Amino acid sequence: MDFGGDDRGVTVQIGAVLLFGFLVVSLSMYQATVVPQENERVEFRHNQRAVSDMQEVRNGILRTASTGSSVPASVELGTEYPARAMFVNPSPPGGTLSTSPLGSMSFRNITADDTTTAAGDYRDVADFWNETHRYPTKSLAYRPSYHELRNAPTTVYENGVLYNRFDRGNETVILPRTGQTLVSGERISVVTLTGNLSRGGSRALAVDPEVVSQSSRTMSVTNSSTGPLTIVVPTDLSESDWRKLLRDSGEMHGDGDGHVLAVSEGASPGTVELTLEPGVTYQLSASRVRVGSGSEDSEAAYLTGVGGIDAGLRAGEHAAFVVEVRDKYNNPVSVPSTLNSSATDGRIRGPFADEPGRYRFVYEAPEEGGTETINVSYLSDPSSPSFDPERPENVQYTVRVYSDGSSGDGYVEGDGPLSVVEGSGLGKANYGSDSGVQFVLRNDGSTAAEITGVSVDSTTRSSVRQLYETNGGKGDGQYEVYFDVNDDGQNDPEANDGWYEAGDDSGDEYALGSGIESLTSRATLGADEETTVYFYEFQNNGGHGQDVGDHDVTVTVEYEIDGTTYAETFTVTATDPY
Repeated sequence: MDFGGDDRGVTVQIGAVLLFGFLVVSLSMYQATVVPQENERVEFRHNQRAVSDMQEVRNGILRTASTGSSVPASVELGTEYPARAMFVNPSPPGGTLSTSPLGSMSFRNITADDTTTAAGDYRDVADFWNETHRYPTKSLAYRPSYHELRNAPTTVYENGVLYNRFDRGNETVILPRTGQTLVSGERISVVTLTGNLSRGGSRALAVDPEVVSQSSRTMSVTNSSTGPLTIVVPTDLSESDWRKLLRDSGEMHGDGDGHVLAVSEGASPGTVELTLEPGVTYQLSASRVRVGSGSEDSEAAYLTGVGGIDAGLRAGEHAAFVVEVRDKYNNPVSVPSTLNSSATDGRIRGPFADEPGRYRFVYEAPEEGGTETINVSYLSDPSSPSFDPERPENVQYTVRVYSDGSSGDGYVEGDGPLSVVEGSGLGKANYGSDSGVQFVLRNDGSTAAEITGVSVDSTTRSSVRQLYETNGGKGDGQYEVYFDVNDDGQNDPEANDGWYEAGDDSGDEYALGSGIESLTSRATLGADEETTVYFYEFQNNGGHGQDVGDHDVTVTVEYEIDGTTYAETFTVTATDPY
């Protein structure tokens, strides 16, 4: 028997093949489109978390710099894709976190005005800071490595700023994530970064900032006579990026209290220069923080007198003085084993460590009167004849030692016959300038006094650092100090008049508190006679005249009567005549 063909099963088979084909195509399309899209969303969300982590790292670096205690943070370098039963994920995305050198920050036309800040800002600071110093720093960058998210940013920390950098061919787009902290009103806050860090992977990486030099001291600075104060910033940002950062924070001149006059491309590649408003006293703090490995420690850079010794001591009297060793960031650093001292004739005990970097000495005056020189250094021999007090590692004090007698070859501190005429103090000199002081001194004794020396010890106008004039000529305002006996000619010196001329060259300035200077020409004040004393010009460290009206000025006048040398200290209120 012959049977015909049966095609009834073919339709089912073809349908199954087609259905399987559709399934394979659908799965392939899902793998090729949906999985990458979902993974891109995973990567995007991770990048947001990583940028947030970098912001915490930035905040930790700044807090470590100010507190000295490490503020750790972590950065999630990569992430995991969700598990898929039927589909395939690529390897987990990761990233790298690494430091890179930026260059060195520096200052131009900067002058340390170390008397304008009452706390933690002392003499000798200007000796170090008026020179050019460079402060190397680095950036810290997170670079993700994603499979799907295109044009993901590199997140960079530098100079207190966190920003996202998008590299799009020949174009670079900067999106700041935080504001800048370098300039804030009249404050300049420098935080430099050091250390070696280069880590990659997909796990979280702990970042533990360590302080190298904690920002514990603030000093006052202003512009020098050669031009406006300029901050040279090493940076990967453009001048337009910095200008926008400063404008957004209200620091550009004309924006509220802003003092940044201009932002320009630096003379050296990879730098931007911020030019600050002249005539303003700024408070500068500096610090250094390490991330990653590295053995850099803070080193001594200069020595400064913190607690001064009295200008005059009686024979055998004891007095303490304090010095502080600081690094190049103006912060204290310990060097106890190398700190030495010497005195001309007196004895010195110490050093005694009061706190890190700060050391106290006790000086015992000799039994005979005279002028004592006290030297302290952490690097050179303080007893050496070649000791140079102008070097940054050295400090020198000059002390008058007064004998107890009232006659003979010794000194007598106070209780002499000279006195200030009550109410005679005025905040003017040089024919009316408010940056000078004048008062009247009377000889109440029965014997003529020969005025031999003078010192300006202090003033309540905290910005005053020096006494200096370059006018030339003779008389009031033409000398730093002028004694016009009997007030017989303000600019016409007579034989009995006297004066102190510091000189007109750079470096000739008389620094307040530096001790008694001998008069260039001595004055003679007879019994019952009076002399008007003119002081000019009171300046800050930048050489700008300072109004001293309604401020107290303390001076010491040295004079001789019948072989006895007196040193009397007077505090005069310079009434504002205007």
